[in-house]
Amino acid sequence: MDIDIIFDKLKRYNLEGFSHTDFGLIGHLKGTYEILKNWKCSDELCMAGLCHSIYGTESYRKDPIDLSERDNIRSIIGEESERIAYLFGAHVKDSLWENLDRVENFRIFDRLESKEVSIERRDLQDLITLTLANWLEQRPRAPEEYKFIRKNEFLRSEDYLPKAGHEAFKVAYQC
Repeated sequence: MDIDIIFDKLKRYNLEGFSHTDFGLIGHLKGTYEILKNWKCSDELCMAGLCHSIYGTESYRKDPIDLSERDNIRSIIGEESERIAYLFGAHVKDSLWENLDRVENFRIFDRLESKEVSIERRDLQDLITLTLANWLEQRPRAPEEYKFIRKNEFLRSEDYLPKAGHEAFKVAYQC
């Protein structure tokens, strides 16, 4: 589906009024989507990237779209894409990275429901890939002291990232 059509359907939520890293939220969402598309990620992950912070995140404390609208968002971007977008917004970041020390029984902590949630390896791959795309999109606008955050985690994530994503990380982080 064309992303402009999706944003047309999302207009009722006034996403244009939200800023994100000294940039508009819509620009950030579209940029993250484009990165994922360029990495040849699944359509579901790309659509999740297009809406990845619409419920807010641990560090993006705005809530552009209320959780009561999840069914409507599912009808716009699809069930799997919405599920990934929700998990991205809901997870506590440290709980994501703790999975790098596991070979099974992957889980994240859902900060919105205050509970641990089991995830599959595919979910872990999608969340790490989306985390990297999200960060690389906003990284050029980040203060210098943040430019290399999570370097160790992304280095350790090679097996969970698409090859193009890992290469983009290495270029950005000069590895």
